[in-house]
Amino acid sequence: MTHLTLQAVTKRFHTAYAVDHVDLAVPDGKLVCFLGPSGCGKTTLLRIIAGLETATSGTVAFAGRDLTHVPANQRDFGMVFQSLALFPHMTVAQNIAYPLRLRRVAKDAQAARVAELLELIQLPHMADRPISRLSGGQRQRVAIARAIASSPKLLLLDEPLSALDAKLREAMQVEIRLLQQRLGITTIMVTHDQREAMTMADEIVVMEKGRIAQVGKPLDIYRNPVSEFVADFIGLGNILPVTLDGTDRIALPGGQQIIVDGALRAVDATGDVRLLIRPEDVSMRAVMVNPGPNVLAGKVAFIRDVGSSLEATIDCAGFTLTAATTPRETPDLRVGMPIFAELPPHACKLIAARTAH
Repeated sequence: MTHLTLQAVTKRFHTAYAVDHVDLAVPDGKLVCFLGPSGCGKTTLLRIIAGLETATSGTVAFAGRDLTHVPANQRDFGMVFQSLALFPHMTVAQNIAYPLRLRRVAKDAQAARVAELLELIQLPHMADRPISRLSGGQRQRVAIARAIASSPKLLLLDEPLSALDAKLREAMQVEIRLLQQRLGITTIMVTHDQREAMTMADEIVVMEKGRIAQVGKPLDIYRNPVSEFVADFIGLGNILPVTLDGTDRIALPGGQQIIVDGALRAVDATGDVRLLIRPEDVSMRAVMVNPGPNVLAGKVAFIRDVGSSLEATIDCAGFTLTAATTPRETPDLRVGMPIFAELPPHACKLIAARTAH
């Protein structure tokens, strides 16, 4: 069931388009991530949904009700800002209770709801603690509790984890996801971190220059990006300019021909084309007996060792490849060694080249 619907939503500042004719349907009870680089329009779109910005044109509807011109305080949405915007002069409990006070909820009902939420965010012992004495992760939890205190129909998160260190950020990604699933609340989260989106989202909306570049489940977008922009933004990928010859063979920048499965050739051959292969799909061998058509000879130029995995940069004729492996799979990998890189035909995908608009 779809609850939030955007139709031709546009936001223009003078002659510049921050959001450009966006159509989107957000399913009920799902967590959707708006993902894209800085300046792509994702936060502006979130603020239009929240009612903090007014669309230049288009409609915003929720559960069949047109909210396009409804003020933010009448939309019954909860929002967590990038800065969290907690009140430093209030305690944890007072911050959580604030939206209930605004709605003139009875004091005993406020207390019961605050106690319930403190248990939910696992901070029942900190009800009377000042916000200034909380850690970053604790403040994050309090901000979410405040946002859901009045049981909103939609939760909006604007890059809420950007100020946290890497380890805490990953822990909070899991916490927020589990909390959202437990509550079953429809949630939209803005992020520029593709790993965060892949970890948390039921559905990802990739944005580019105010427009939606692709919508889909995280793994579908990772495996089947529709363009060079999406492929480059979602995860690591080898993206190479290639030429087509009308068969299943394509020519790499160095002139060598390889085979791509016909099923993966759904691309307009009249435009510029790129080959995408993910690093984990590139197989490396020090010795190759009877190498096939998709085996390239090269030399290891650089190794990025992060303990559990290795990323090797391979110099081939006319281009470089990145291959992902593990110390167990390639125990003797070293810079300067000759290597054979195999590109399995089923893992090679042709995509449209990046275009300006």
